Amino acid sequence: MIDTVQAELSVSERAARIEAALAAIEQRMTEQDGRVALIEQKLEDQEYSVRRVLDLLIEWLEGEPQTPDDRQEAA
Repeated sequence: MIDTVQAELSVSERAARIEAALAAIEQRMTEQDGRVALIEQKLEDQEYSVRRVLDLLIEWLEGEPQTPDDRQEAA
């Protein structure tokens, strides 16, 4: 049946359908590129936040004076 339909279509009609399909594919790819860029930005933001929290924790731990009681509990 598909062969019959394709045989009935002229070359210009087939070309128009192909062009329309390619345009739809290109639009979808552009949308996907936008989504990927958004996800990448969110990932960078989250990575920055995690690194910042870890830096603050390290600063806090290094700045805290250890008492003799703290050293015994750690051992």
